[in-house]
Amino acid sequence: MHLRFNIHIYIMRIKRIIAAILATISIATIVPDSAFAIDHKGEKSVGIRGGYTSKNKSATAGLYFQYSFNKSFRISPNLDYTFRHNGIDAYSINLNCHMPIALRSERIRAYPLAGLNYTSWNQINNADSYSSIDDSSTRTSRLGANMGAGIEYYATSTMKLALEAKYLLAKNYSSAIISLSIGYVF
Repeated sequence: MHLRFNIHIYIMRIKRIIAAILATISIATIVPDSAFAIDHKGEKSVGIRGGYTSKNKSATAGLYFQYSFNKSFRISPNLDYTFRHNGIDAYSINLNCHMPIALRSERIRAYPLAGLNYTSWNQINNADSYSSIDDSSTRTSRLGANMGAGIEYYATSTMKLALEAKYLLAKNYSSAIISLSIGYVF
């Protein structure tokens, strides 16, 4: 019951974040494209991410940083935490490369992504209910590869929103990850 309550809280938080992002997009569409003279070379952004991981069917949250070498290539390291569900939680470090492509205007860009991943999964081993042995955990670390795509929207010249979907390939721990992010551009 306690675990179900926690998942419900995470889902409600994600719904609130999505509603806030959609409201921001609605308000930001009033700003004309001419206000965006974006020179992507050297552009940096930092922000927060939230989403869903299919491995343990749970919420994930994290921080990201991006650095653009030019308008067509950037690196994007990020650190994520996957919340415990079904006795599994994880910390994840990613180093992805994005190749942004402008869609209809400089405010909306799509990007394929590819990169490396290191994830440390924590499996809680529940003791038998008839035993006096305490719960224990097993930590498994894996190197993997990411591949996927995303779309981002520059709400203002200093704020962008993004939706990203990727697949993590890792021995016995492959999973799909969908995330929404909001970031400060500088």
